[in-house]
Amino acid sequence: MAETVFLVRHGEAESNAGKYFAGWLPDSLTPLGKRQAVVLRKRLAKEGIGKAFCSDLARARQTLEAMALPCRVEYSEALREKSYGKYEGLKWGEDEDRFDRYHMDAYARAPGGENAIEVQRRVVAFFGSRVFNAREEKVLVVSHHGPIVLLACHLLGMPLSNWRKLRLGNCGLCILTREGKMWRLKLWNSLSHFGLASFSPLLSKEKRASR
Repeated sequence: MAETVFLVRHGEAESNAGKYFAGWLPDSLTPLGKRQAVVLRKRLAKEGIGKAFCSDLARARQTLEAMALPCRVEYSEALREKSYGKYEGLKWGEDEDRFDRYHMDAYARAPGGENAIEVQRRVVAFFGSRVFNAREEKVLVVSHHGPIVLLACHLLGMPLSNWRKLRLGNCGLCILTREGKMWRLKLWNSLSHFGLASFSPLLSKEKRASR
């Protein structure tokens, strides 16, 4: 049975860089996002992870593929980001104040989409039935900001009205450990494996060198 769960948000995606609602869209990782995943692999390679659970959306799948860990993989729709329905693909950065409530309000639902309550319900159910009951001792979950934050709220007993007080960076690492019947949040949003706060300076250097 699982004793340690490594939680990872996908690397930087086109929607993160472009500031648009991705939801269930098949947007891809940026070059920076792929590099983030490769570096995170170095942090996890020696952990002995036996199985990975991954969102079936492209940005999560590409993150897991770039990490190239030698373990079994199970993809699931239950680990998807919140659906933004008709707003998916819409650039919220052009009118941020208008769409702010869809980022902040756990009860707000975009037309044809989900709210945070519904996302939390499906994520908690999946962890209870699949992740926490995995036969491997150490497992990895690659998902998205919303599902991981909402799972943490559930485990910590935080009201959903406070869910945006937790932040998780791209390829940020969290760790859960089992202690008896309780799951303890041992690590939250660790980015120490990057060394730098951003790869932008490194990528700029590489671009200059390739000219």
